[in-house]
Amino acid sequence: MSAILPATCARCNGSGWIPLSGDSLRVEPCGCQGDLRRRQRIAASTIPRRYYPHCTLETFYDKNNAVLKSARNRVREFVDAWPMTIDGRGLLLMGGCGAGKTHLAVAALVEIIHSGKPGRLLFSNFQDLIQEIQASFDPDAAVGKAEILRPLLEADLLVLDELGSQKPTQFVQDVLYYVINSRYNTERTTIFTTNYYDDASVEGQRLQDRVGDRLRSRLHEMTELISIKGVPDHRIANKQSRNIL
Repeated sequence: MSAILPATCARCNGSGWIPLSGDSLRVEPCGCQGDLRRRQRIAASTIPRRYYPHCTLETFYDKNNAVLKSARNRVREFVDAWPMTIDGRGLLLMGGCGAGKTHLAVAALVEIIHSGKPGRLLFSNFQDLIQEIQASFDPDAAVGKAEILRPLLEADLLVLDELGSQKPTQFVQDVLYYVINSRYNTERTTIFTTNYYDDASVEGQRLQDRVGDRLRSRLHEMTELISIKGVPDHRIANKQSRNIL
């Protein structure tokens, strides 16, 4: 997502500083700089346009559902504690399609940025990541595999969306293991979302069938599980409500 930069500020004329009242020799930071910094951090996080700016904790519709309320509250606790998370652990948001997992994961990044808390934050969809890496093997590709993966390894907080969504070929498993194991070893915090469960199969497979036993073991240590089960797909519900209207 490209940054949407504001027009030149009328108060500071783009300098970022304004004179103190009654003392032209002293200046203070202009309020526009905080807004510019937030915009730059949002752009750097690569949150898809579909999810920003409307995906926040305030806009998360819990439908008066206890499971959704609990999930939102736990994400809020995570944001409030950042960067001092419990043992550096992230979150594993596990639930069906349209349960609101990505909304909550993005909301964590947005809330941290808007509150001015520190950290290099990044959003990555795993399917898109695999396609980008495969495209990098083209001789004419401008960016190589190492350059694509480096931001994922170095981010202080990474959202890895759609974990397990790609067919677990050897190539996919190698990329996934490299990213997760590297972050595990450097104790960097990660929020994962997945449609796959531990105790029930989706199309005959569980999460560990999609990511392997070694990575599922690491996820137990790296994250706190937030299960969003038994929640209807909000996309289908929204479409049905529009049709009724």
